[in-house]
Amino acid sequence: MDTIELSIASRLELVHLMGLAVRGICGGLPLTPDESDAMELAVCEAVNNSIKHAYAGRPDGVVRVTLAVDGTGLVLCVYDKGTPLEDRQKLNNDLAVARSIDELPEGGMGLFLIRNAADSVGYKAGEQGNVLVLRKAFRKGS
Repeated sequence: MDTIELSIASRLELVHLMGLAVRGICGGLPLTPDESDAMELAVCEAVNNSIKHAYAGRPDGVVRVTLAVDGTGLVLCVYDKGTPLEDRQKLNNDLAVARSIDELPEGGMGLFLIRNAADSVGYKAGEQGNVLVLRKAFRKGS
């Protein structure tokens, strides 16, 4: 599996740089333009969440993103060492099955976009920090 690692300080004005890097990498993978756009948006939302919630807007943290690629797909991980996500079920329950934006709970748009960009989403918090894992499979024949 080929892996690349990117990191930024926990400053909102730097998030677009992470998005540009992910867009560039996804553009060279067997993903459709819509899938590449969705992955860029998902990583920007995840990094924003790390900065706003895990680090509470403090600029002294680091958000790290790894992208790992093999013949079957892309695994994108967003790491931080801030406060863990309190309600892990938000990643798997109502946001995954919401039929429209109107059905989303307040503040749920970012997680909705993340969940819908990836084929699977996982989250783990521990002593080493927090990690959000997004997996996107390549379509057969791509």
